[in-house]
Amino acid sequence: MRGSNVVLILLLLVASSLGMIGCKDGVPQSDLDQFILQMNDLDSAAQADSLRAIASAGMPRAAFATYMTGNNYYVAASDSAHLHGWGSSQANTLLDSAEVYFNAAVALDSTFIEALVNLGSLWDDRSEQLSGRADRDQKVAKAESYYLLALEVAPLDEKARCNLGSLYLRQRRTMDAKAEFQKVLDNDPGSSLAHYNMAIMFAEAKIYREAINEWELAVKNDPDGDIGERSRDNIQIVKDLMNTEVPSGAKTSH
Repeated sequence: MRGSNVVLILLLLVASSLGMIGCKDGVPQSDLDQFILQMNDLDSAAQADSLRAIASAGMPRAAFATYMTGNNYYVAASDSAHLHGWGSSQANTLLDSAEVYFNAAVALDSTFIEALVNLGSLWDDRSEQLSGRADRDQKVAKAESYYLLALEVAPLDEKARCNLGSLYLRQRRTMDAKAEFQKVLDNDPGSSLAHYNMAIMFAEAKIYREAINEWELAVKNDPDGDIGERSRDNIQIVKDLMNTEVPSGAKTSH
């Protein structure tokens, strides 16, 4: 049915936006988390001045400041893309700036996992731009290469594996995608991000009850976060879809 296709498109759009969510609220766990929290207490002008000054100082804060500057450009690019699409000139310019800073952070610290993952996400987003098949395939390959580099540094990194699995899912490499999500869950059964992505995989296959089960697990493990909120929304969407009356003679699959 047309309604089913529309719902699934919405679900996949939610999945593709996970590049910059997934962190739970609470006490910062890493030095980078603490640095970002400290910088976010400043107003925008003071933050920009501080980041420029720290980027010229010693490690590891110089890498943190460079990365955070790139992340600010990336967030701005995402905001622009929501309004005008990833193909807009403004989004492209902001992505170019983000890429420069992420690469600079990696140059300062080749094991900077967050910068490597975000470079993968950035190229993932570029693959959504309207272009020829060959160009799109090159961008997807670039995204995959950064995710794999990140996993060489940190094989158990949740975000790198989930992003890689999501990329495989969009390529219709379903078993490869499932394997990546399962690797995360084998290491951390409470990963809301992995449960969320597993749900997207089931929803795309129209295995709705399994999708709901996975989203419920995501809600359980991230009740107050972005993933929990999106999971609750998607559960309601799919339940409404399942309860929609199917026209006579039409086939359905739950």
